[in-house]
Amino acid sequence: MVTEVSSESVDLVLDDGRPAVISRRNFGLHNEEPSSVLSVGDRAFGAELAREDPKNRVVLSRLWALKRQAWDRLTQQATSGEVIRCRVVSTSKKGVVVDAGVRGFVPASHLELEPVRDFTGYVGETLELKILEIDPRREKLVLSRRALLQKTQRKERQELMSSLKDGEIRKGRVQSLADYGAFVDIGGVSGLVHLSELSWYRVSKPTDVVSVGDEVEVKVLDVKVKKRRISLSIRQTTPDPLETIEVGSVVVGEVSRLVDFGAFVLISGFEGLVHLSELAEYRVSTPESIVAPGDEVRVKVLSVDPGRRRIELSIRRAAEYQG
Repeated sequence: MVTEVSSESVDLVLDDGRPAVISRRNFGLHNEEPSSVLSVGDRAFGAELAREDPKNRVVLSRLWALKRQAWDRLTQQATSGEVIRCRVVSTSKKGVVVDAGVRGFVPASHLELEPVRDFTGYVGETLELKILEIDPRREKLVLSRRALLQKTQRKERQELMSSLKDGEIRKGRVQSLADYGAFVDIGGVSGLVHLSELSWYRVSKPTDVVSVGDEVEVKVLDVKVKKRRISLSIRQTTPDPLETIEVGSVVVGEVSRLVDFGAFVLISGFEGLVHLSELAEYRVSTPESIVAPGDEVRVKVLSVDPGRRRIELSIRRAAEYQG
């Protein structure tokens, strides 16, 4: 029991009747004044450092006992994976120092999801952390906030993916590009817009249509929550221009390429096929005998198949129409 207390020491009588003392340097974790914590009549504890001082008092360390309690508690929390709350007390070049009852350290790589360069704003803040490494003998305690943020992020992504419905339109931002398409972030989850879904027109590479950072509207095509896979479309957020091409109409187009079975002609941004039998009134052996790439020709639209992305054209029937 405390018999006398000052700013520098505490006098006590132990349960066995022996007098004892705790000096300020052995009192608290933060060098606090004993009189700010204890009063005469309070019960106090401490680990025995020496049997007697010059005044025949047992010398105790409350600081050592507090640290021992803290390490025991932290070891148990590390084993259970418990989340702990710690206040940031200072910074270093490599992270922040926290008060966990003992000194703890949060490396910069474990502070946020993204790299942090300036730690000054964290001083005084209370953070939720998980213990990464603990060694009481070396008084080493390393903690992580990033692990908890990742867990929260995964949960939010799972909830968002579960809320997505096929066919709905969402706004997003182009996150990255690949040879086969573009990845678009739609509020925390990323989905793939395949090359074929970037535009109604033929696309050879994603950069022909979008750039990283572009804000776009996308249509949700398919969501596989367990596989964390989302399929999106940019082209299906706008009407299909192929459907505006009228069957039976005669239009002017440009020969884009020749093949053994005919010629492809570009109309309204789409390639349509003029079969060999539709190149001329007479029998044609090769398309080169009638047209060449770059030629401007009149064609009649015979059929349009939006699903298969096919257009059938005729040069000879356009000539009949003209006549």
